[in-house]
Amino acid sequence: MHAITIMLSGLLAIGLSGTAQAKKDKDDDKIAECDKHTKVARANDDGLISLKEKMKRGCVIEVKDLHPTQSAVGMDAVECKAAKITGKAKAGKLDQYLLGEKRWVPLVRGPGEVFYLTDHHHLSTAVWNADLKNSDKKVYGYLLADWSDLKDDDFWARMVAKHDTWLKNPAGEDIRPSQLPKSIGALQDDPLRTLSAWVRNSCGYIKCDAPGVSLDDDELSCDDKFHESATCAPANVYFLEFKWATYLGNVPAVKEALASEASCSQQDPLNQECLDKQYDVMIKALPLAMQAAAAPEALQALGKDAGHNPALQPGIPQPKRCQ
Repeated sequence: MHAITIMLSGLLAIGLSGTAQAKKDKDDDKIAECDKHTKVARANDDGLISLKEKMKRGCVIEVKDLHPTQSAVGMDAVECKAAKITGKAKAGKLDQYLLGEKRWVPLVRGPGEVFYLTDHHHLSTAVWNADLKNSDKKVYGYLLADWSDLKDDDFWARMVAKHDTWLKNPAGEDIRPSQLPKSIGALQDDPLRTLSAWVRNSCGYIKCDAPGVSLDDDELSCDDKFHESATCAPANVYFLEFKWATYLGNVPAVKEALASEASCSQQDPLNQECLDKQYDVMIKALPLAMQAAAAPEALQALGKDAGHNPALQPGIPQPKRCQ
């Protein structure tokens, strides 16, 4: 009897030890919140930050705590992404979706331990506008740089030098860092940014394919389709969509087509009536934008590294209401 008791005690100890180890392993896998202890992610030999590195050094942050580094987004794209995120949440797959390699958001830690978002403003705005509990409005991020010890002026000079901020308003006018929105929920709508994305997706201008990125269903990218007839924009051409948006907004025919169009401000929920009206106006402007993109004037205005495609393409808009 004594031997049985000892044996059972041993098994219990092993069980408790296994449970404790499992809990420790689970805790080790848990991604920490972004704070002053978050470490800068390390790039590999190709200059890329791997998913493994993001999981190791990355962090989770509430969208309300992110500070934008641009003044506007295209609310048409936000509407579609928000609907998709809402669907993922209802299916219990939101975390899995946001942990995808291309959905981690890049961050810079600035003065006052503030986290500045340097890309994925549309994704972050979509999470903010999705039908989620406030406590679930989070994204996963990785730290590109820690410049929290710099003074404000030096910090923003560094941000500009590293191409980590777009200091222009939707009209293409220069703004000061103090004029940037203080939160994701304060980002403006820039219809020209939406139009620029439609032109890009229609191969009106071409971005070089990122190394190692493959498309679904063996679909050819614009770079694949026009590799011999057009020079794609390399990765070191920053803010390409904004530059094309500014160019398109200065084309008289496009400007006239958009004259009656009003931007759609963020609100909870997004203003569907405004977005529908905007969509109808953009549909009429798209063929004109495609003509402007293929014109020689675009190459002259934006330069040879902007992905100019001289072959006129039909414009393909995003489906209305993403349907």
